[in-house]
Amino acid sequence: MSIDILIIDDEKSIRTGLTLILKKKYSVAAAENGKQAMEIFVKEDPDIILLDIGLPDMNGIEVLKRMKSIKNDVMVIMVTAVEDIKSIVKAIKAGAYDYLVKPAGKTEIFLTIKNALKSKHLKDQIQSIQKPLMEKYKFNFIYQDKQILKIMNTANKISKSTDTPVLIIGESGTGKSMLAKTIHYNGSMNPGPFVIVNCGAIAKDLIESELFGYEGGAFTGAKAKGKKGRFEEAAGGTLFLDEIGAMPVSAQAKLLNVLEERTFFRVGGTKPISLSARVISATNADIEKSIINGEFRKDLFYRINTVTLEIPPLCSRPDDILPLINYFMNLYNQKFNKHFSTIASDTQDILLKYNWPGNVRELKNTMERIILIEDGDTILPEHLPFSIKPEDSIEPEEIKEKQGRFDIEKVRETYHEKLKLVINDALDHTQNNIPKAAKLLNLPLHKLRYQIKKLGIKTHR
Repeated sequence: MSIDILIIDDEKSIRTGLTLILKKKYSVAAAENGKQAMEIFVKEDPDIILLDIGLPDMNGIEVLKRMKSIKNDVMVIMVTAVEDIKSIVKAIKAGAYDYLVKPAGKTEIFLTIKNALKSKHLKDQIQSIQKPLMEKYKFNFIYQDKQILKIMNTANKISKSTDTPVLIIGESGTGKSMLAKTIHYNGSMNPGPFVIVNCGAIAKDLIESELFGYEGGAFTGAKAKGKKGRFEEAAGGTLFLDEIGAMPVSAQAKLLNVLEERTFFRVGGTKPISLSARVISATNADIEKSIINGEFRKDLFYRINTVTLEIPPLCSRPDDILPLINYFMNLYNQKFNKHFSTIASDTQDILLKYNWPGNVRELKNTMERIILIEDGDTILPEHLPFSIKPEDSIEPEEIKEKQGRFDIEKVRETYHEKLKLVINDALDHTQNNIPKAAKLLNLPLHKLRYQIKKLGIKTHR
């Protein structure tokens, strides 16, 4: 049976005193050196460690590092005879939860242990929620929304097929690359490499050599031995073509041929190379509009979207907001050694009402900023950036600062009002026939349905 607290100190009087104080409330064990401590730690799995920095056989920070290597989430409170700042800083960087300076008072000891146990309990709760998802999908795709559940069920099925092309559609920041990794890593016990190609970040005249590789001397500046392309690097795994909508039309024709024939040639090469990688594509662009404009091949579109997964924006799945916030709060608590454990109710209201135009990426960056800069255990409204706070909650001096900058929220509100009027006019003109309204507005049907839902437009009037 595991114990609650392990006391590690070379002074018998300290061990005895702490044991007498703590055993009335907790199950306690004690060790006089690092070796004995490690034996008890491995055997008993204590919740809290009270660790003296100065031990006879090894430095307390070394004991801390060894414990963290075995169990990363162990809660260690360092104890030092003098307030040695350098040692404390080293301990905190090595993962210590907190520290006490001898002689610590009874109240201080109990309060520090209480806070450590509270933090551990919160981490355990979050991990218990996330664990089934992590085990099932092997990646932290955190969700509760039914739309995402349906997507994940489909992703789980198609992950077993290594040659079915998949197209992931969604706004920037919704988690397209995370979903692609979920499909990849859930497909096999040995999934092979996951190779990412950002199609919009490669120069037009280099994309073919990047994708297919080249033979030595194939063009000016080519290496004498040639080079493997991303298709070869992804052999036995997955090639993720991110932002495929930005791929040049000239490269699209060759990509289509590769997907159809399952073979390709290096630039300047004559030996066919077999395609053994799964191809997953993703875009935040309107591909159907790009086809009309001659910017994307229709035949390639039909080839890459054997299965299409469309990730909705965060604003249309509010059930995911708080689970994501709790996940990122825990993540950055660990990274920055902070102790945030709760979110004030008025803070929750603001976060749930906010539109999140940057989707999950914006939420992640917001939580990283808050946990890094702020202190305490509760996330308060004043911790939120200007862009998220409602106008009536901003202090006068903050309003003055905000007024001197471009007000993106006001622009966004005006845009949504005008968009709502245009869609309502189209619906009136087509007698609420949504497919006809989509054609009239030159919008893909799924985009119009999303805007109708997002803007709260009634289609039965």
